[in-house]
Amino acid sequence: MDELDRLLAETMHDAAVHAPSDTGLLGTVHDRSRRYRRRRVATVAAVATAAVLVAAVPVVTVLAARPDPVAPPAAPVPATSGSTSVPSSPEVTAPVVPPSPSVPSSPSSSRRSSSGTATSQVKLTSGWTAPVFPYTLPATDGMSAPIGSADGGRLSAFFEATELREHSDVTVTVSSGEPSFTAEATETSIRVRGHAGTLRTVDVQPAKQLTLVWKESSSRWIRLDTDDTYTPSQVVALADSLTGASIPVQPPFDLARSPAGLVTDTVSASRMTFRASGTSTAGFRTVLRKRQQLTGADRRVGGYDAVLTRRTGSVTLAVDVTDWDATLEVTVADGLTISDADLLSYAEGVRILNRSNPE
Repeated sequence: MDELDRLLAETMHDAAVHAPSDTGLLGTVHDRSRRYRRRRVATVAAVATAAVLVAAVPVVTVLAARPDPVAPPAAPVPATSGSTSVPSSPEVTAPVVPPSPSVPSSPSSSRRSSSGTATSQVKLTSGWTAPVFPYTLPATDGMSAPIGSADGGRLSAFFEATELREHSDVTVTVSSGEPSFTAEATETSIRVRGHAGTLRTVDVQPAKQLTLVWKESSSRWIRLDTDDTYTPSQVVALADSLTGASIPVQPPFDLARSPAGLVTDTVSASRMTFRASGTSTAGFRTVLRKRQQLTGADRRVGGYDAVLTRRTGSVTLAVDVTDWDATLEVTVADGLTISDADLLSYAEGVRILNRSNPE
């Protein structure tokens, strides 16, 4: 036996000595499997930023290679569907083509379209400021750091459980109005943070969904979603442990410019939308979709085929981002208008981040 054979034999012998006993092994595996299956919490997502903008030369900057997407789960909804999250992957930055100087956009102005409908002209401003979620839970070894997102103006933070025997995923959502539900549930009145609250229990498999709702102030409602890994008293304890924080929403794109004067409405793994203040409809939408076949390409944006389509009351720019096997779609509608130059300038500045995920 030569030296290599001897080392191999010793290694195999050591592995056999330290191998776990089969006693209780199957039960342990089944138990852990059940814990994974219990993670059925409806949660909020969104992870995205947009754009490096330029007024003259169309340049869409994308990442050279696409890793696995990272995003928080889908937004909390009354239904009983669940979600899982994906471990983070590092971002890879592609070389950025220097943009040519752009002319600052003037403030938005209102006018009437040919049909007589009042419209607001969208202008652009440099950069984008992420909304921040105002609470956090105490740090623990059993849960990851929160991921912020926005959905229809509601801000959420997703806390992923990393230890599944004692913890479960938790999503906390703040809104200006009382949350509504459609799923049938058992409701229990309960005190939380000094306020009257309601604990909703939806009896589904493999784990019951628990949702605690209360009015924190005259203009704020809070909703906490998890499952019956926690007892009702533990859910209340989680809510009581919330403290003030500033957790920025994580966007799917990096934006060099954004629509001036509009409010950020939704930020998820595939989209960023904006709406006029005082309205409920997001009229400025940037969406990363799974690649769609473009027909009638009439321009190039950053080296990619693109189509600009104007219809009554809306305009859409679709860019075939081959590096991501995706289509970047920018739509301005619902009472908002934008010039072709500003629309192209906005799209030219969108930089797709690794955590994005085409829908």
